[in-house]
Amino acid sequence: MPTEKGNSALHPFCGADLERWRVENGLTKVEAADAFGLQKVKWDELTSAARSQEPLSDPVLAMLLHVYRQHPESSPVQVPPDIAEFYEFLGLQDSPQDREAFATLIGRAPPSVYRHLLHNGKPGRPVIRWIEAIRRMKLTSKQSLRLMADVVSSVGDRQRVEKVLIQGWTKQGDAVHQTD
Repeated sequence: MPTEKGNSALHPFCGADLERWRVENGLTKVEAADAFGLQKVKWDELTSAARSQEPLSDPVLAMLLHVYRQHPESSPVQVPPDIAEFYEFLGLQDSPQDREAFATLIGRAPPSVYRHLLHNGKPGRPVIRWIEAIRRMKLTSKQSLRLMADVVSSVGDRQRVEKVLIQGWTKQGDAVHQTD
C-alpha cells in the first residue's frame, strides 16, 4: 500500500491539510466540504486561521483525507471535462465553421467558444454539466454529435429560436444567455 511522503511523523492531519487538498484540487469550499460530508460552515470552522493547525477531531475526516491523497480516484470530486478534449472527441476540426457549430451544440455564442478553445477560457457550470451528461452516455463521437444536434434542434423549436442549427442561439437577432 502506498504511503504518504513524510506521513504521520510530521503532524496529525489538521484543517490546514484539508484546505491544502482543496486548493490542490481546484475546488470551491462548498465542493471540498461536500467531498468530506461536511456543511460549508463546518469546513470554514475547521480551516479558519484560528483552528487550522488543530488536529482533526473526527478520525473519519483524517481517514478520508489520507485515502483521497493516496488514491485520488477514491475522491467523489470529478475533474471537470476539458472542453478542448471534448471538441476533439467530437471530431471537429480547427476551423471557424466547426467552432461556430460547436458553439451552437453547447448552447453558447462563437466568441465564447473561441475563448474556451483558443485562450484557455473556463466554461460555466451549465456547459460543464452538459458535456458531462453527453459523455456519461458513452456514445461514439458521431452518436454524440447526432444526439447533441437533435437536442439543440428540439430545444430550439421549443424555445422558439428559428433555424438554431444554422444561425446559432439567437432570438430575433439578439444573443441568448451565452456569456460563459
